[in-house]
Amino acid sequence: MIKYQYAIDENKKLVNIDSLNEENRNKSKFFCIGCGNELIAKLGKIKIHHFAHKKEVICSGETYLHLLGKQLFYDNYIDCLTNSTPFYIELYQKRTCNHYEKELGLECRLEEKITPFDLTKYFDNIELEAKEDSFIADILLTNKNNNDKMFVEIAVTHLSTEQKLNSNYRIIELKIEREDDFEPIKRKCLSIKDPNIKFKNFKTKDINTSRCNGNCQVDYNFLTLDKDGRCLLKQKNLKQIKHQLSADKEKIVDYVILMDYEHNYSGIFKTGVAEFAKKNLKIRNCFICRYHAENNSFEDTVGVPIFCKFLKLKCNSNQAVTCEYFRLEKNYVNKLLIVNQRELEDCFLDKEDYYNENNE
Repeated sequence: MIKYQYAIDENKKLVNIDSLNEENRNKSKFFCIGCGNELIAKLGKIKIHHFAHKKEVICSGETYLHLLGKQLFYDNYIDCLTNSTPFYIELYQKRTCNHYEKELGLECRLEEKITPFDLTKYFDNIELEAKEDSFIADILLTNKNNNDKMFVEIAVTHLSTEQKLNSNYRIIELKIEREDDFEPIKRKCLSIKDPNIKFKNFKTKDINTSRCNGNCQVDYNFLTLDKDGRCLLKQKNLKQIKHQLSADKEKIVDYVILMDYEHNYSGIFKTGVAEFAKKNLKIRNCFICRYHAENNSFEDTVGVPIFCKFLKLKCNSNQAVTCEYFRLEKNYVNKLLIVNQRELEDCFLDKEDYYNENNE
């Protein structure tokens, strides 16, 4: 049951029960936000302080919460505008580090960060129950200079309609079930982390700067092809990759840098092998040899993934580099691309693909 914490005084101002005491409780009459009937302040020593209807009436708690939410937001926002203090919203913001963009042609995707935005810097006007197009906003925030608009909806029994949510307007919807749910408004900070607050049609500008100063800590799968036709896949950060490319520039023929999404190591490696073969580069690997079969025996699969049907032995796939019986089979190349590409398409990005994706 709702314990009415708020009322309207004779001057139509919102009053919190906590602002009253025995000395000032009788200096004004108080009225219900929901039904308009007179309230009395209950300031007992046992029960929590609250307002109660002076006479028994039918009053909708849902209406009380809805009207209270709108008024609380309005009053707090006006206070911020008047006193030049912030009213924050917190949203996730994508971050990328571009330190190695020029040298390696890609950026590091970092963990999204919760970023505060001061609404008063974007919206300098507020209205209650304002009509905009075919919609009625509980609260409408606007900017006088650029005509920017945003809705704030107080959802007690009825959530925002799909039509409103799917409009082009940015909408903040606060789901309210009890008076405690108004704490974010009173703190003047609405966060996307709060499950009762929904943000719709918001887009934040990506943060793209040199954040690591060259000391990259993001691991990638780094697949190289050397001049002997050997493929190696290792986990390295971009600083380590840059160093290896410089140190082995006479040895490395081609390479790809793959996002690390914890995909199957074998699948990533085989797809890389097939990609190099597709480019008609000199590559020798058992996975694309006509005589290979996969070693599926349980006890010794690790490190020896190949069973050679010609030599009748188990080996590592790079054994083909020195094998005189290696024969490239294009059907195996195509099969590897088809089988693994869909699973790995999000992480198998060569340097050109990755650069293009992040600059569209």
